[in-house]
Amino acid sequence: MNCIFIRRLSMPGAVRGVAVAAPDDDFLVFVNDALCPDAQRAAAEHELRHIRLNHFYDDEPVVISELEAR
Repeated sequence: MNCIFIRRLSMPGAVRGVAVAAPDDDFLVFVNDALCPDAQRAAAEHELRHIRLNHFYDDEPVVISELEAR
């Protein structure tokens, strides 16, 4: 993992955030800009936990990864 870039982005209301693994071993974290600042921070922290827990490279079901990242 080289770098993690966090950006705010307009997303559908139900989406709080999403993390994407880039081909160059960087990660992009997008946070819904419609959320209040505290909720944006919480969403970013949740996505960062996915990165720290290596969820992009395991075979666990998404539901398990989501529970682990809480």
